[in-house]
Amino acid sequence: MEAIYFEKHGGPEVLRYGPRPTPQPSSKQVLIEVHAVGVNPRDWMLRQGSYVGRYLVGRPPIIPGSDVSGVIVDVGAEVEDFSVGDEVFAMQSQLGHMGGYAQYMAVNASCVALKPPTISHIEAAAVPVAGLTAWQSLFGMAKIGEGDNVVVVGASGGVGHYAVQLAHNAGAHVTAVCSTANVEFVRELGATDVVDYTKEKFTDVVSGQNLVFDALGRESLDSCRKVLTSDGLYITTVPNLGTIARWAQTSLRHRVLGGQRASVVAVKSRGQELSAIAELMAQGHIRSVVDSVYPLTEAAEAHRKSRTFRTRGKLVLQVRD
Repeated sequence: MEAIYFEKHGGPEVLRYGPRPTPQPSSKQVLIEVHAVGVNPRDWMLRQGSYVGRYLVGRPPIIPGSDVSGVIVDVGAEVEDFSVGDEVFAMQSQLGHMGGYAQYMAVNASCVALKPPTISHIEAAAVPVAGLTAWQSLFGMAKIGEGDNVVVVGASGGVGHYAVQLAHNAGAHVTAVCSTANVEFVRELGATDVVDYTKEKFTDVVSGQNLVFDALGRESLDSCRKVLTSDGLYITTVPNLGTIARWAQTSLRHRVLGGQRASVVAVKSRGQELSAIAELMAQGHIRSVVDSVYPLTEAAEAHRKSRTFRTRGKLVLQVRD
């Protein structure tokens, strides 16, 4: 098969396009003929050697990419829920075997969901990492629901634009934080209030929030104290030593005394949750916004675009027409 891979860490120029061994599915895996693959910041962080989980991935050559949409061409002996010919999308379950920037990817069947026929492979490939990150933060960790108040920082980006839609669909009051150019865009996604960060700081004008969901990692529990309720939660998608320390400290205190707390989301690949998102997409409640689509051979350009943190929605690589 043909794939994008790198043999050493560095800038986008280290990415290569060429033949790599086609993966063989284990007894619990399916082999997906990849039609499209989503681009995530962790892809280029892994490539440049700054990704926090890089030591789990193994040695180069490495094929990056976790999100794929395509067609099943082979199934393992223990797989019962999927068949050859099914159109599916998935997030790679094994960090050490990412493998999405390729013509084929093997993945555990438990991490796969059927793609709604009304959704294109491009739209489906945009979902897994970003959509599951938003889902697990909002519903698994924060357990938001009808009437809750939620701030989404980075609301127009890959994770943020799903978070706005999911929170709105759950009946929450959503305050989106974004730039001037994206104010109307996030309103269309379901934000009730919008704070333009180029004009004012949301930490100065927003209060009474049950959740601050920070998809950029530029805030902290300390900076959001006045924004949150007395038992409010701050979640970030970008861990650092400070947020991890706050997570440990406040989680322990919260169990005993309650109060505000911080947390870091580490997204898990779960097919059932992907299926739930797929159902919302099929019903028209959630949609993927794709900023740009690149041929697989132009993965380096997609990485450069992702690195700007100025995308509206997601970036996707098209592997097959």
